[in-house]
Amino acid sequence: MRLTTRLLLLTFLSVVLPMLFLSWYLKQEISDNIIKEKQDKLFGLARQLDLALPGTFNDILEAANLMQADRETKIQALNEALRETSDFVASGNLGVGVGYYCRDLDAIVTYSPSYQFQYTVGQSIFQGHKGYEVMQRGIALVQTGSLVRGNILNCMWPINRNGYTIGYIWANETVDMVDNQIEPIVKRLFVILAVICVFIYLSLTVSMKGLLDKILSIKKGLDNLFKEPGYHIPAVKGELSIIVNTVNSLVDNMNLIKSYNNIILESVHNGILAVSPSGTITWANRAFYELFPWYKNRLVDKDYKAVFSPKLKSLVSEIRSNGQKHDTVEFDDGGRVLELKSNEMQDDRGTNIGQVFVFRDLTTIRQYEKELREKERAASLGHMALSLVHEIKNPLTSVKGFAQLLKRMDKDQLKQSQYLDLIDRELNRVNKLLNEMLAYGAGSRLDKKKENLAKLAEEALGRWQTVFGNIECRIIKEAHGSFDAWVDSYKLIQVLDNILKNAFEALSQKGFGKLAVLLKNKQDSVHIIVVDTGTGISADNLRRIGEPLFSTKHGGNGFGLALSKKIVEAHGGFINIESIENYYTKISIVVPKDHKSGREKQ
Repeated sequence: MRLTTRLLLLTFLSVVLPMLFLSWYLKQEISDNIIKEKQDKLFGLARQLDLALPGTFNDILEAANLMQADRETKIQALNEALRETSDFVASGNLGVGVGYYCRDLDAIVTYSPSYQFQYTVGQSIFQGHKGYEVMQRGIALVQTGSLVRGNILNCMWPINRNGYTIGYIWANETVDMVDNQIEPIVKRLFVILAVICVFIYLSLTVSMKGLLDKILSIKKGLDNLFKEPGYHIPAVKGELSIIVNTVNSLVDNMNLIKSYNNIILESVHNGILAVSPSGTITWANRAFYELFPWYKNRLVDKDYKAVFSPKLKSLVSEIRSNGQKHDTVEFDDGGRVLELKSNEMQDDRGTNIGQVFVFRDLTTIRQYEKELREKERAASLGHMALSLVHEIKNPLTSVKGFAQLLKRMDKDQLKQSQYLDLIDRELNRVNKLLNEMLAYGAGSRLDKKKENLAKLAEEALGRWQTVFGNIECRIIKEAHGSFDAWVDSYKLIQVLDNILKNAFEALSQKGFGKLAVLLKNKQDSVHIIVVDTGTGISADNLRRIGEPLFSTKHGGNGFGLALSKKIVEAHGGFINIESIENYYTKISIVVPKDHKSGREKQ
């Protein structure tokens, strides 16, 4: 269907349909008003007949001494007494039927015009006739439908005497006569509607031809615009020129934005590659070709699987198959360290239109990071060495002093034994310090096995609860999930022992408090949370907790928590410490469940 025809049809229907509805509404309103008028007239006739009956049916029969007569005689007497009145009323209203109905005799007394309906006198109304409801309830009712004289509008008026309904009076008119009154009005209404429709059609055809021609010209220009993005629609006169000028301005702006975006993408130092959902390369910027010069600007419109190297093809395919919107991969490429980030591309409706990959050369950055780590490690070792010298100096001074005393002493065996014991303890202290430093600095392989961390925590808590029996403690586990994880149980027990020992000692030092171990199961990790209400840690000391040779305990060297952090990090997890002095300390140990997490060496 042509645009002109569619526009005319749409405009025509937008006018005609409301008019058709209006016509139908007017017809209904006219019909309802005519029916209401008919009802008012018919009820008026019924009330006239009611007034024409001054007493009751029995009054008429008593006057004729027929109260003891049979039913047929009574009906005949009432008909003779009332027929003239009902005929008179009916004669003044052509097409109207009126009459009396006696409740006691359950019979039609009169039905006028009598020359048409005298044969109905003496008959009873059928079951379901609303006349019974009128007599029973004493109210006026209207009944429409097929009755004695066909399809009629029947208005029934109760004859109420002394609080009792002795019968009813009806006045009716055939529905055909009502329709005959409505039909000419409806015909005139539809003729007027037809004339209006013809006028509207002719007016639209004439007045809109020029407008539709301009619209078709714009439509043709838009079709050309899809084929040629830089195309400008020819100018038109009138109001539609605003649309043409706006579209042409949008084309200019879009081309400017596209050119600007291209400049931005080409100016980015990272390599950018866009791939469609089918795997076709739709864009590659200059930086990408500089990273991979062997592709020589010949990738667009080609399938990446057909042109990429096996390693690059495998990386891109793996990211695409994961179905993730965001992903980052770092890989080695012939001595270079490259980072690959991906992101799903979506249009304004959220539909996937491909994936963009960003390549970055991290070789220099990683080299700087390595050098920085080596410098930091050297500085840390230097600081540690100075601290170690200070820690060793005190026990060695004591050893030297006692050794000199032993040289000058008489042979007092008891004193010698005491001095030798002191020398032995100080040397053991030096030995322990050196061993812990070696354990912290040296690397050892993790021997991972699948272990139940809840069981390891329960056993560790039990051991320390035996030592500190006067401290209230408990373990709380989530009711669902598994607490299994791939860990080196020997090293993880060291972590639990170090942390629980510190917690029990803090509670013992305070003299009261509680300790709780909480185990939480997450999707990919297990959380072991140790909370005590002991002495806590000050804010200044909290920043240094975990550093070797720093400890808040008398005689401590800080290697216990430092080594624990190193062990957990080697598993791919971490330790987090929260504390408020004199209130509580909370240490969270997070261990991944996957046996591939962490480093081979700690």
